[in-house]
Amino acid sequence: VKPGDYVMVQVTKEETAEKGARLTMNLSLPGRYVVYLPTMDFVGVSGKITDGETRDRLTKLLTRLKPVGGGLIARTVSIDAKKSEIVAEVKQITAMYRDIVKAYEAAGENTALVHSEGNLIVRTVRDMLSADVDAIVCNDREMTDELIARLKKSHPRFAGMVHLYEGEYDMSDAYGILDGVEKLLHKRVDLPSGGSIVIEPTEALTAIDVNTGRYSGDVDHEDTVFRTNLEAAEEIARQLRLRNIGGIVVIDFIDMADEKHKAAVVEALKKEMLLDRTKTRVLGMSDMGLVELTRKKIGRDIGKILLTECPACHGNAYTPSADFLARKIKGRLKRLFADGGYAGALVTVHASHFNHMFQSGFFTRECETEWADKRIYIVPSASVRPQEFIVHGVRTAMMNLPPSARLLY
Repeated sequence: VKPGDYVMVQVTKEETAEKGARLTMNLSLPGRYVVYLPTMDFVGVSGKITDGETRDRLTKLLTRLKPVGGGLIARTVSIDAKKSEIVAEVKQITAMYRDIVKAYEAAGENTALVHSEGNLIVRTVRDMLSADVDAIVCNDREMTDELIARLKKSHPRFAGMVHLYEGEYDMSDAYGILDGVEKLLHKRVDLPSGGSIVIEPTEALTAIDVNTGRYSGDVDHEDTVFRTNLEAAEEIARQLRLRNIGGIVVIDFIDMADEKHKAAVVEALKKEMLLDRTKTRVLGMSDMGLVELTRKKIGRDIGKILLTECPACHGNAYTPSADFLARKIKGRLKRLFADGGYAGALVTVHASHFNHMFQSGFFTRECETEWADKRIYIVPSASVRPQEFIVHGVRTAMMNLPPSARLLY
């Protein structure tokens, strides 16, 4: 490669505030069961598949299926896949690469997007499907139809799991999703026994501290500490996945005297980390009870997505972003109007979020359809805190409005 050449590259890591996007010429096209490497002559099996017989079976199958000069890697979910499903996916994904090459050649000496994995929802469903999934619920009819159509084509046995949500309440509100997401922004996570973990992100690493709290156990101190650490290991692995925490993570488990207990806690953590689709590595426990692990950074952690830097403290603390606040207001309005009897609503927000309520587009579809007969006004106020809002239902369209009120749509 020399200056002036046009080459096909793939974005492997999105840009951040500090760094640009990461690009590679070693292309990889992920499917549900396999990853196709069109430029690398290679056959591999996910490291999370540890059974020797299964690894040999998948290696022999992919060796027969791989195109000349290309490679295939079996993903973890291929353990449960039928041979016919893997064969069909390899045919589908290699045909897709041929279309990519045609688009690249047609672009000539121009920069152009020749392929995209497309809709985030479709990609998420593809990667999350497993034997543990009971249903896929979607609140958009077009997206529901698209998911069913795609799954019928690629993975027919999952197509019947897709259902359209038609409840009156906002789906995120009805399933408690927003409340669950909000909990992921808290540093402290309580454990079932009464102990807790505290998650502290820093510039260089993420530190996690384990505490016994009020849990005293029913045998002795060592047993109490051991059981708390086991609970913490399971929850830490879960929180890393949910928060998408990447890089170096240092866990300060509570000190244990028994070497067998130390080994058991590390093994429990390794077992739980196997559920993570992102590449991870867990090291042993030090004499001080510290365990270091690494988790590959993919995308942004949830704090970067849902939180925005506070202009008052210049980054020493955070407040929910205007987008997240608008999303919560939308859920509250859906519940208000679903309960009936209201002709409109008065929504009071902090003055700094006022303009964003109109610019965000979060309310457009509802205002054009189910809320077309409603009168919704947004009122700016310096007395309402940035992370809070007030919603008042109004039973008559004739309401006494503050001078600063503005019709939402």
